[in-house]
Amino acid sequence: MPHVEPLHADDPSHVGRYRLGGRIGGMPGAGPVYLARAADGNDVTITLLGGDWTADAAERDRFTAEANAASMVAPFCAARILGAGFDGKQAFLVSEYVPGPSLRESVTEDGAWEGRDLDALAIGTATGLAAIHQAGLVHGGFGPEYVVLSPDGPRIVEFGITPPYGSATPAADMRAWARTVLFAAAGGPPDPTYDDLELLPEPLRTLASQCLSGGLGEQPTARSVVIELLGDSDPPAGVLAEGARRATPAGAPPVPDDGQEPPREGRGRRLVTLWWAVGVAVCIVAIALVIHILQNKSGQSTQPPSAAKSASPHATAKPTDRPTRTATIPASLAGTWSGQVRQASSSGTFSVTVDVSLTSGASGGSVHYSGPFTCSDDLSLVSDTFGTLTMNQGIVRGPCQAGVVTLTPGSGSTLQFSFKGKGAPAATGMLTKAT
Repeated sequence: MPHVEPLHADDPSHVGRYRLGGRIGGMPGAGPVYLARAADGNDVTITLLGGDWTADAAERDRFTAEANAASMVAPFCAARILGAGFDGKQAFLVSEYVPGPSLRESVTEDGAWEGRDLDALAIGTATGLAAIHQAGLVHGGFGPEYVVLSPDGPRIVEFGITPPYGSATPAADMRAWARTVLFAAAGGPPDPTYDDLELLPEPLRTLASQCLSGGLGEQPTARSVVIELLGDSDPPAGVLAEGARRATPAGAPPVPDDGQEPPREGRGRRLVTLWWAVGVAVCIVAIALVIHILQNKSGQSTQPPSAAKSASPHATAKPTDRPTRTATIPASLAGTWSGQVRQASSSGTFSVTVDVSLTSGASGGSVHYSGPFTCSDDLSLVSDTFGTLTMNQGIVRGPCQAGVVTLTPGSGSTLQFSFKGKGAPAATGMLTKAT
């Protein structure tokens, strides 16, 4: 699950017979979500539900019936509903606690998904939705924050007890599934025109396109998507069981006993490959430079061989001999960029207006946030890697926190904005250039 925060001052210490241990952040639901300990010693998740489920006996009966239906969801890539109850006038659900980061956190931390990992993620999330729909329920708010990358594979959480009603339909869940897969493939919110569909391999691209563009009743079902991605309509163990098995590579590695999370593999491989290639090129240039220096020294110096061997291979020319290139803002990105970014907090997800000002040839810029809070910060350019600007955000005035801002050019006059700071919730969104 996403990170666990300390209980707030106004939080209860118990819900029903469960003792609360903290709040689970990053869940933009109507009610708070808590980590609790069951009587058997296992960790569970307690979700306080919005809506007046305790208004009368009929509402209580309906809640109990729908909670029982939710407990029948097959445990294939979906967190199990373990129980339900009432605490005073508050209805709550008890579900399996799933350890691991959310997909949104993973993409913010490690970048885009591709290849085998992306296929496994698509299969796992479709399998989880198929299990939910098979029980006669829908998620109703599916997205990257509701996908937890457990060591066993992706698991859908917080699907509640919502039967198909109004705009909450299986088809709406599948549109959200396609957008979630695109979010992972693009490394952030997908292009509004869905140009990012080109990032998906077949048959995933066609299935996502059908989910996004199909009319009423034309979208593929979650089960049919799983079957298509598996390439087998009748696997020996069953469709959902095989989907859960094939989704395992998309899980997060288990955290070892020392509590230090090991480096994740298979995330943002394009970026890793680029940096590997750059590293190889740098090493080749460095080796050639050292050989050249040593050859020159061998012809000009009377230094004995033993002394030459002890010389540092990292010796470089004096700073005045070779000027150091300072990263600057490219002319193509100069100007003012504005847009809405989404930021998750313990109280939910909210939107913030962001204005970024960049000047051609400068070594930095500025950013202004407005909405639930207002502040202005300096941006100092750290690097310009293949067109992506990495900038340090320093506090100027207001309640902002220091962190790192990344600006990646998108299609048209757009910039993909992301912010990450220690102790601050991550934020992502799309900025457009002011005319």
